[in-house]
Amino acid sequence: MSQRTGRARRLRWLLIGSLALTALIGSLTATLTTRQGVNFQVTAAPLPAYVKAIDFLHRDAHYYLLAREITRGLPAGRRAAADRDRALAVFRWTQEHLRPTPEGWPVVDDHILHIIIRGHGVADQYADVFTTLSTYAGVPAFWQPIREPASGRTLILSYAKVDGRWAVFDVFHGVVFSRPSGELISAEELAADPALADVASGSLPYRQLLTGYRAPVVPRPLRAELQMPWPRAVHTLHQMVGGTR
Repeated sequence: MSQRTGRARRLRWLLIGSLALTALIGSLTATLTTRQGVNFQVTAAPLPAYVKAIDFLHRDAHYYLLAREITRGLPAGRRAAADRDRALAVFRWTQEHLRPTPEGWPVVDDHILHIIIRGHGVADQYADVFTTLSTYAGVPAFWQPIREPASGRTLILSYAKVDGRWAVFDVFHGVVFSRPSGELISAEELAADPALADVASGSLPYRQLLTGYRAPVVPRPLRAELQMPWPRAVHTLHQMVGGTR
């Protein structure tokens, strides 16, 4: 390789590196938006991309550390007992650390971490906290609303994957759907026999609310997974190239 060729190659790589650095700086200093809902009215505010990225990584680290602390000392792995113990530990923690938003207070909807910090929320926010921390603890989870046909009343049910089945929880009302033996009731079992809801503790008329109940379609990716950097990056890439949500 001649000296002139070597110099040209170095200059080419220097140019490529400079362009890449310029693009990176440009993307990080670009202005994006962050959204916040107050009493179900959503507003958007400008936010530099690098600030949004740092906030995202901070929340991810906080969820990971909190989930690890909640499940400290519990067995890991994909065994049914391990899944059950971890999901129930997160469920208990959510019950202990959140309170219903007092009547008359504004309902603020922004980031899940902020719900944890505020220490109060409405039904879907309880479910968000539980399913996010459960997923970070190694037990995939999600939530979906159930609407009772006659009254139109909405019930928020959460699902955690225990031993390959989606166990059912009503986090806001503090109810774990389980048999007297302690075995968790799956969504498929509840759909096949809504009378199983009668064994759940609590004062809600679950059998009535679950009229016509069907096991949920599991979302892909899970909302909780989108709080994690790698799944979020893959999901964003799919959206950019025209993939499905």
